[in-house]
Formats: sequence, C-alpha cells, structure tokens
Amino acid sequence: MTVARHGDLPVRMAPSGRLSVPAKYRKALGLQNGGVVVLSLRDGEIRIRPIKAVLAEIQAMVAPYLKASGDTVEQFLADRRAEAAREEAEYDADKAADPRTD
Repeated sequence: MTVARHGDLPVRMAPSGRLSVPAKYRKALGLQNGGVVVLSLRDGEIRIRPIKAVLAEIQAMVAPYLKASGDTVEQFLADRRAEAAREEAEYDADKAADPRTD
C-alpha cells in the first residue's frame, strides 16, 4: 500500500467507475468548465493531464526536428493552400477544355 503524500486526497469511485475531480484540482488544471483530459497508467497509478499540456509536451518534443528540417505548421498550411489552388486551376482548365461540360 502506498503512503499518502502531502496534497493527496482520497476520492470515492462510484460503482459505475466514475470519479469526481474536486474543484480545486480542476481549477489548478484549468478545467473549471470541463474539458478534455488524457489518462495514463504508470506504475499502478493513474495520471490525469489536460489535453493542452499533453499537446504542448508533444510540440516541444517535435520542435527540434521541425527546426532542423525548416518545416513549420505555417509552411505546411501555405503549401497545402498552394496545392489546393493548383488542383482547382487544373480542374477549371480540364472543365473548360471538355465540350461536354456546361
């Protein structure tokens, strides 16, 4: 049995498996109005983290690789918009060249 640490708070689980996260913990995690969290199970403990924190962690892990390659989200979006414009122009050209289309 694990000894409780300072700040640990016993919470009763409902028969359905639901847990109620106390308000002070939701506030500390920025979940006052609900929100998405990520659960992980490590060493027999459940860890609850806000999705924003998990995404920030992933972005920090990937950032060195993006910097090395020069890729950014903005560059990806710009490339995708340019590709979509090219596809639309090709479609319009094909449509204009086909006498069967109205």
